[in-house]
Amino acid sequence: MSSPIQYLIRRTVPILSFAVAIAMLTSAAVAEHEGKVQILLLGDSTTEGSIPRLIKPEGPHLESVIEQLLAAEKDLPPSQVINSGVGGEYIRRLIDSGRYDRDVAELPGLDYIFIRYGLNDRVRVENFAEEFPKHFHELIDRLRKDHPQALLIPMTVIPYGNEEGCNQINDLVRQVAEKEKLEVFDIYPRYSAELANGPNMLNYRRYPSERVPDKYQELVAPFIRGGRVVVIDNELDSVLGHLPGWYGDRHPNLAGYNVIADETAKYLATIMRADAPKGAHTLPNGKLASALTLHASFDEGLDADFSTGDKICYVRRSGKLLRAEANDDAKLLPEAGRFGGALHFPKKSGFQPTFKDGGVLGYSDDNWSTTVSVWLKLNPDLDLEPGYCDPIQIVGDNGKKGFIFLEFSKDETPRYFRYAIRPLFHIWNPDNVSWADIPFNKRPMVQVDRPPFTREEWTHVVFTLENVNDKSKPQAGRLYINGELQGAIENWDLTFGWDPSQVLLVLGASYVGHMDDLGVFNRVLDQDEVKQLYSLKNGIRDLHPPATK
Repeated sequence: MSSPIQYLIRRTVPILSFAVAIAMLTSAAVAEHEGKVQILLLGDSTTEGSIPRLIKPEGPHLESVIEQLLAAEKDLPPSQVINSGVGGEYIRRLIDSGRYDRDVAELPGLDYIFIRYGLNDRVRVENFAEEFPKHFHELIDRLRKDHPQALLIPMTVIPYGNEEGCNQINDLVRQVAEKEKLEVFDIYPRYSAELANGPNMLNYRRYPSERVPDKYQELVAPFIRGGRVVVIDNELDSVLGHLPGWYGDRHPNLAGYNVIADETAKYLATIMRADAPKGAHTLPNGKLASALTLHASFDEGLDADFSTGDKICYVRRSGKLLRAEANDDAKLLPEAGRFGGALHFPKKSGFQPTFKDGGVLGYSDDNWSTTVSVWLKLNPDLDLEPGYCDPIQIVGDNGKKGFIFLEFSKDETPRYFRYAIRPLFHIWNPDNVSWADIPFNKRPMVQVDRPPFTREEWTHVVFTLENVNDKSKPQAGRLYINGELQGAIENWDLTFGWDPSQVLLVLGASYVGHMDDLGVFNRVLDQDEVKQLYSLKNGIRDLHPPATK
């Protein structure tokens, strides 16, 4: 980092050696904000760079070079890079040793997290081909839970050891990334291409001093560290390069780390430019993209365009979920949507397109947070038929165990628009009366008396759920219309009793009107992110991973 003092060690440790001190500085980093984009590097010794730090402590080292290269691009926001690489580390050790909880879990405000493991995993993990992907998935799950706003970036390893081993690692990384719907940052080709200019130009030399012939001992004496001759570059190659194993240590030297830094900065710059208007230091779309779990554009069908779970749109028939197809009750209208096509419900019917949870909504008995976004176009007072109308519902196996819905009221003129979270029945309705008989201010809902829906303009609606089923944290739900907060459901016990396998996202319950660009996210979006979502030029399609665009 540009100022190591800013991320002091959170615990006091004895200074065993200069190298240990440097390692602690990099691994126990505490993210600072100061308006800077926060970037975390997770990895092993090929990320940490302990020997270059030992030989040339003033650097610049990997994290500083990345910061400097990004700063040289004048249109990008300022950044702060935290190097949390540790020599000898592999994913299982990162988690089981407690280092993840100590040095990673609580870092605040991370925007991008680069993950580069595999070299040590391949050596230390039994049944590597099966266990390494499991460990990688576990790490990703932890990172998503602890840093829900960060864009996770799995990386390939650099050329190290035999090519076959590196290829195996990198293939497994790609498999994990594909299942997690993440894009892989492939550092291997660039590093390999640089090695073509000289096979030993990017690694330092570290050689046992006792294997150096006696006649050269005086020559190497200034380079001995811990019983080894350590040379950062090719300074002694002309004299000692003939010794067997002189070039055997393949860890990067400063030149090697500069290759990694340069390629990383280029990769980041591309993402950051795509995420924000030129010159505007706004929240990157990457944070939204990493949280996206479902997008249905309704351009070509009812099925989702993107999903981390099941893309298929279903409809309930005789108690069974069958694949849904557009019909007279739910029509696809090309070019009629806010973005491309739209889904149109021309009349009140029992046809309700449905998506399974299965990792999309992420319902959990322990702690559940999610965000749902949709665009609607209708005149509620002219288009809706008598009775309640719910454009969107989230339901479980039993309505008395919980029920979530957007609702147009049935009796008022103009009709109210509401967002309601009904937890276990006895919590919200202890007197066992009808919903309509409960005073408005006693219901767990947000009510908008004069919502801005019209037949002429699309209206953007977003609702959030926060810490459902977790009484240890503040529980809430919020409603936004056209990027503006309308109100919050707070100070309620939001405990549900659903069977997680039965949770569904249901569309069009008694709804008459147009719907477009349905999206689901695996965390609570804040107001700035909701505004960002509202302003997307091409809708949620802008958040798709590159391979699906």
